[in-house]
Amino acid sequence: MARRLPPELSAALAERRRIIAAAATGRVLDLGGWHDHLGEYAEPPTVLGGLDELGGLDELGELDGTFDTIVSLVRTPLVQDMDAFIGGMVGHLAPNGVVAFLEPTVRPGRAGDFLRLAAWGQDRFGGLYLDRDIPNEFRERQLFVTDLHRFEVASVAASFRPFVDGRARRNRHTSIE
Repeated sequence: MARRLPPELSAALAERRRIIAAAATGRVLDLGGWHDHLGEYAEPPTVLGGLDELGGLDELGELDGTFDTIVSLVRTPLVQDMDAFIGGMVGHLAPNGVVAFLEPTVRPGRAGDFLRLAAWGQDRFGGLYLDRDIPNEFRERQLFVTDLHRFEVASVAASFRPFVDGRARRNRHTSIE
C-alpha cells in the first residue's frame, strides 16, 4: 500500500513550516517533504530528496560535515526504523546544533492509550507510523527536548490530529559516541 500523507496537512501546517524555516540558523539540513517554506531560510539549505521505502535517510551518508539546524517536517510517519532515522540526524548534528521538528505524535494520557489499543492489529494507518510518542523517541536517543508545543490539526482524521512542534539538542550530560 502506498504511504500518503493527508493533503489537508499542507495548508494546515504551512505557517508553522515557514516559522520553523525562518528560525533556522547556520548550516541547515531540511529532510524534505514540502517546498513552500524553503524561501524562508536565511541561507539556502541542503534539502534531501526524500526518504527511502523503509523511511531511511540513505542520502545522509553522502553528505559531508555537520549541520547547525536539522529540520524534520512530518517525516516520522514514513520512518520504520527510528533508531536509524534519529541516529542519522545526530550523526550530522553539530555539537551545539538543534533538531527542529513538526511531527504527528500520540495523544498523551488515557485517551492516547485507548486510541493506540483500538488501532492495535489494524493496518498501520495506511502504512504510516502514527503510534509513536515523538518527544520520547528523541529523549530515548539521548536528545534533550528544549521546546515542545502540542496542538491538534482539526481538518484530518483522528489518528493524524495530535502534533508536536519542538526543538531538541544533544544531551550534554551523556557521552557522544
